[in-house]
Amino acid sequence: MSARKKRILFFTPFATRTGSEMMLLYIVKNIDRSRFDVGVASFSKGELLAEFPPDIPIFIVPRVFNYWQKVQFHLGRNPILSALRKLARDFGADLWYVNTTMLPETVTVAKEFSIKLVTHFHELPLTYSYINADDMKNIITYSHTLVGCSQVTSEAIRQTGGENVALLYSFIDPQKLHADPARTAHIRQELNIPPDDFVWVGSGMTSERKGFDLLPDIAEALDDPHVHLVWVGGRIADGLVYHTEQRCARTKSKTRIHLVGKKKEDYAHYLNAGDGFMLTSRQDPFPLVMIEAALLGKPIVSFPSGGVSEFLREGMGLVTDDISVSQMVVAMRQIMTGQVVVDAAKSRERAGEFNVENGCRMWTEMVDKIV
Repeated sequence: MSARKKRILFFTPFATRTGSEMMLLYIVKNIDRSRFDVGVASFSKGELLAEFPPDIPIFIVPRVFNYWQKVQFHLGRNPILSALRKLARDFGADLWYVNTTMLPETVTVAKEFSIKLVTHFHELPLTYSYINADDMKNIITYSHTLVGCSQVTSEAIRQTGGENVALLYSFIDPQKLHADPARTAHIRQELNIPPDDFVWVGSGMTSERKGFDLLPDIAEALDDPHVHLVWVGGRIADGLVYHTEQRCARTKSKTRIHLVGKKKEDYAHYLNAGDGFMLTSRQDPFPLVMIEAALLGKPIVSFPSGGVSEFLREGMGLVTDDISVSQMVVAMRQIMTGQVVVDAAKSRERAGEFNVENGCRMWTEMVDKIV
């Protein structure tokens, strides 16, 4: 008699193309359907939901309330908890797999229904400030397993009191990263970048954590007319971003800054348009963009912001000793002048280790121990 298939309900906050949510998509698309029945619950109707297999049920948990949900909330009935309780009753999962720390309500309801829960940390302590202290305690103490996406993330979980901690490095689908040389060359022409100039690309949301605000400081320290800084990523409409944009526009540095926006369809080409990749994050658990940059053979310069120190090997680039603009600029110059030798083949080989096949296999081995 065959064993009953295990039922796993995955939870995700936005269903957008962030690194952690793309990784969840890869897991769900590659999961062994002969062994697992799965569903996906999202707290937003994001574009990524359309890419999940059509036979996998999708559930929307309301984060933004409609009129009647607002009335319910004011009458003391939380629509989020109500939706989660309905899921607990109707889906009958053996495991809730929560792909972030940012959905603490899942822990509340999992405890009520005695559902086994896994929390996958794609966050480092700077992001913990967005979580209520009691919610963080519940995540740490109730989760059956706490998954860290890098060693530094796992260590932060242990420092917070977590005991059953598993390591699963983030990974990418190399087949999704297509960079046409002709399109890449055209992008450089569109940006009025001469062929012999050196381009450093940075990528991510325009947030303080990603170090977007440091762009004008880096440009002014470089002050080189043959060096360009290109930032690819979605814009956050806050005061710090506006301030940084104004500084970029008004800088007297000879180094030009190009803020090109999200560039969803052309993302790989913009990444490939760089001669090097700059990771300016103040904290970053294990950024997928560094894997992508390495897969394209780009040397990386980075602050010691987290998982990058575990990823980089000799010949792939440099990690500074401190979060220091002056140290980063020194590292950039060492790579541009050839003082530090980099090898694109080594970068591609290292990046190739963090692929979908390896990642999903390790994820399955981990989950088998849990369920």
